[in-house]
Amino acid sequence: MMIMKKVEMPYRLRDFLPMFGDEPKAKHAEQVEGLAEFLGKRPRTIEAYLSYSEDRTISPDDYWSVAVEWIKRRSRSNMNPAFVVLDDNGDQLYECQWLWQAQFLADVEGASWVAQPSGHWQKGGSDDRAQSRSRLRRLLRSGLVTADQVCDVFNFDRWCLVDYQLEGVEWLSTPDELRLRVLEAFAAERLGEAA
Repeated sequence: MMIMKKVEMPYRLRDFLPMFGDEPKAKHAEQVEGLAEFLGKRPRTIEAYLSYSEDRTISPDDYWSVAVEWIKRRSRSNMNPAFVVLDDNGDQLYECQWLWQAQFLADVEGASWVAQPSGHWQKGGSDDRAQSRSRLRRLLRSGLVTADQVCDVFNFDRWCLVDYQLEGVEWLSTPDELRLRVLEAFAAERLGEAA
């Protein structure tokens, strides 16, 4: 079974931390306070999560919440947005500069995204690996499979499940195509039973 090592989590959280300060160059303590406020925790708890020597680690659900919020905050920009994420009524939820941000947020919110004609963005679509991560996010969002079922099929823990859904990070992981198809077939079967 693939398990997130305790020593890996502080590196990941430290990458997310700058987005939780009041400004891009906020001091470490201000970033810790911002993350603590976001999670409803004490700053000391966040420091323990960031520590390489302490045994405390963030829960998988909190890790997912931090990752989603990091992408939401990172997508904000003063430039003209290249993409917008829209809900089912066509109302705007988010503005994004990058395709990976728009695709991630649309998957997580059960929404759609569109390119803006005036937006400045890097041309080209997402690759097969990004599409696989998107399929996994949508599958989980559908509720037809649970996080525990996904972890059982892929043989990893809940922290790894977060990593396999992420975009925009250096430690990108991509779901195995065969196992992803197994989950999609299971979800289609459940959908058929409900009809």
